[in-house]
Amino acid sequence: MKVLICVNPYKDKDLKVCNEICRFFDEKKVEYGDIVIVSRDKGFSKEALIGYDAVLVLGGDGTLMRVAKKCSDISLPIIGINLGHLGFLAQTGVEGIEDTLNRLIRKEYLLEERMLIRGKIYRNNEVIFESEALNDICINRGGMLQILNFDISVNGMFLKSYAADGVIISTPTGSTGYNLSAGGPIVEPSADMILVTPISAHSFMNRSILFKAEDSIKIRIGDPHDEEMGQTVLAHFDGFDHIDLQSGDEVIITKNSGHVSFIQMNNVNFLETLNRKLREN
Repeated sequence: MKVLICVNPYKDKDLKVCNEICRFFDEKKVEYGDIVIVSRDKGFSKEALIGYDAVLVLGGDGTLMRVAKKCSDISLPIIGINLGHLGFLAQTGVEGIEDTLNRLIRKEYLLEERMLIRGKIYRNNEVIFESEALNDICINRGGMLQILNFDISVNGMFLKSYAADGVIISTPTGSTGYNLSAGGPIVEPSADMILVTPISAHSFMNRSILFKAEDSIKIRIGDPHDEEMGQTVLAHFDGFDHIDLQSGDEVIITKNSGHVSFIQMNNVNFLETLNRKLREN
């Protein structure tokens, strides 16, 4: 087995945990190649993933998401060691590293496929931006406090007009993120569906709606609620990439063609993590 190690230096100060893992791999005669540094201000190319059997990520959920999206096109298995607060994506914390690494080397694990969504932004019938998201695509207001007007259509059929602070289009993986904070449901992460959750909707119809993964969701940005004030609208992809939107822009969200293969050491990991998270809160 040849393992690529990706580390967030802000989570692993002086690469202390990373160096311990390298020593462990040296003792076990496991190849691991050059260390890849990943953070908000430093990324890496997909070419760096070629030739490896698995990716080990040291950091938090944000670091894991950055790396996971790079792995989606080539179905490279990924496993996370959480170095921050309790996350839903990482397999274990520092205290369980040795057991996790031993099982990784012996290939005593399951692979759990997670879906991604892809968003395309159209302006005057032309695509001006597109990207994928493992967690969510969020459309919300920026700048001054204001209500956003937008229409939602599904598979070409008009569903509803909203006046709200925004809307979250989430995967099951992202259901425990911003979607949960906005009152959306928790979904088992290996499920195939798309969640649409309005943010502080000015309506009695403020519930989340769950759609099949094969459905196409279109969000059309309406005119400003107050023409004099105007409006600032942003589309965020997993909280990393973002783009300014204008009235009349359309965001079309579909299931991404690739998926992410997460390494799971047991089949109840999500339930155990969810249980701990609920107890903490």
